[in-house]
Amino acid sequence: MIPEQYLLYPYRMRFIVTGGMGFIGSHFVELLLENEHEILLIDKMTYAANPLNLSQEVQNQANFRKIDIADAISLNECVEKFGLVDCIVNFAAESHVDRSIKNSMPFIESNIKGTMNLLELLRNGGAKSMIQISTDEVYGSLDTGSWDEQSNLDPRSPYSASKASAEMMCNAYRNTYGVKVIVTRCANNFGPRQSVEKFIPLAITSIFNGNQIPIYGDGSNRREWVHVFDHCQAIYNLAMAEKSNHYIYNIGGKEFSNLNIAEIISKTTNKEHANIEFVTDRLGHDFRYSVNDERIRSEFGWKPKYDFESAIGETIDWYRSNPEWIKISQKQVKK
Repeated sequence: MIPEQYLLYPYRMRFIVTGGMGFIGSHFVELLLENEHEILLIDKMTYAANPLNLSQEVQNQANFRKIDIADAISLNECVEKFGLVDCIVNFAAESHVDRSIKNSMPFIESNIKGTMNLLELLRNGGAKSMIQISTDEVYGSLDTGSWDEQSNLDPRSPYSASKASAEMMCNAYRNTYGVKVIVTRCANNFGPRQSVEKFIPLAITSIFNGNQIPIYGDGSNRREWVHVFDHCQAIYNLAMAEKSNHYIYNIGGKEFSNLNIAEIISKTTNKEHANIEFVTDRLGHDFRYSVNDERIRSEFGWKPKYDFESAIGETIDWYRSNPEWIKISQKQVKK
């Protein structure tokens, strides 16, 4: 259930939400339904999705269709039946850096080709606008300071390169065809329903199982973390706005080292110290991400409502209360 303070907008719109059975997308679908919007939910149902993320009732309400956005024919047929929408929100993506290092081709298909198919829908009048969900990883890595939206892009993994490529196509369509498309670059998300192959759920489930928490290198790599509810609210503000002053928006969070995160999670689960296994570092591992999100704060009045140290306890409790979800997620990531 989406927190009450996020139920802000009374008027109804029609959305296509891709990747809506995944972590962030499923929370965004719930936010839209709580605000009585109409949805066409599209998801390929890869390892990143979980059939328990949304109840069958919610899936029915959201008109769920199992479709690969890289399949233009199936996508166009489905959207044509649903009819004109106000906004496409594209969460659909291959998103795990390690997987992209092992095999980048699925990332090209979903993150680039899939985005192109959605842009064609937009160009051909199937939607009035589109929001492309990107990542702060397109900026590369930095030692000090923070990136703003004018900073140069320097993607350093196949995953981030595919997301940067999708952004470039969004910009090209915006300039060439005059379509309305906004790009968001968000910090790392945390919260309920995140795949167990991601760092925070992996740390939590490792503790539950009495295993060591695997951490790359020496654990000094730094990331910003934002709660998934806060991220969804930022996107919702952009989707509901009659106009925006810019077409790219950073969405930031609070910065921690990976080692800090492991210690906080361990203490929150009543472990005095984190039981850590330092593993061989990831190839080309970016050291630090940090974004300046003053633009979305000043223009839309958005700011995070969830503090990491307090919200991580609720996240841990959710995983503790959902063992069946964890089993499915663990099975999914082995695909």
